[in-house]
Amino acid sequence: MYPTLFEENKLLLIDRLEQSYLPATYIPTEYLPLIIPYAGLYYEQDNDFNMLTQHVPLGPFSLWLHDVFARKDIVLCPYAPFHLWALHFMYEDTLRAVTFKTNGFTLEEKQCNLFNLYADMHRVPMFAGQKILSFHINILPSAFMQLVQVYPGLQSLANKRLQKHSSIINEKPYRINAVCNMLIQNIVSCRYIESQARHYLERCCLDLFLNFAQQDAISDEVRIPNEAQARLYHDIFEYLVEHPHQPHTADQVAKMFDMSGVKLATAFRHQFSVGINAFIHMLKMMLAYNSLMQQCVSLKEVAHTAGYKTIDELVREVEKYYNCNIAALRRSM
Repeated sequence: MYPTLFEENKLLLIDRLEQSYLPATYIPTEYLPLIIPYAGLYYEQDNDFNMLTQHVPLGPFSLWLHDVFARKDIVLCPYAPFHLWALHFMYEDTLRAVTFKTNGFTLEEKQCNLFNLYADMHRVPMFAGQKILSFHINILPSAFMQLVQVYPGLQSLANKRLQKHSSIINEKPYRINAVCNMLIQNIVSCRYIESQARHYLERCCLDLFLNFAQQDAISDEVRIPNEAQARLYHDIFEYLVEHPHQPHTADQVAKMFDMSGVKLATAFRHQFSVGINAFIHMLKMMLAYNSLMQQCVSLKEVAHTAGYKTIDELVREVEKYYNCNIAALRRSM
């Protein structure tokens, strides 16, 4: 079913034809804090390396996390058993892949890329002592094209010209910006299970794709901010994250930070690859959803906290954003 490898060559399955998860009791205790409760688990260990793999199927998405530690020099051999796209985020270290039918490429720490992968294998050397977290969201190309019909913000990625061999779809790598990092942290720290987890995590995956698509679409317009500008944008981002319950408008936030509304809108989109109003709405939806998943909190209290005039308005917006049924989710708690 999958290639058989020997010695320093270690198979890393980018996806699987079928799932056969391990019970959490098979996972060493030092890895338990890393486990997403809703994820299916795989674990491999020998004298050369350890690898914890987590998988979450989420509608059109297939979410995978690989925590890999090399005790000795090894060669990771990522393998896709079928044609897929993989939105990949690299954490903790940098690796150099050497086997695409091009000149190879570098997986830089804190960078992201969208891969078009066919059913073949690649080679990624790791040196003794290196540790990585490989986080990727897979989707079938046909499913992605269907998603574009509902979310036009993905259109720029759908228009990309694909190579006839495995390759990176974007022309240059992009950084993992603060919004992507926040979404990924929300995923890895998610304590929900079953349908509560599925709706929440699927929306996080969608927002990661939308953010990447926006970063790709505006890449030629973006200029690297100077130190003072970067600090200011960071302060604005942190303020919004810490005050999701405040009914902000972009103009109000601009006045707070002594900027024009137009300048803030442009700078925010360039820095975080999302419009400021869309980001404020994202935070509001997260606040509402997380509050609704607390059994002890009433719908009336959630509506008041999230700034809605009526419960119906709250439920309608959250159900649309997360493609869920709030009454069913609260009954299942």
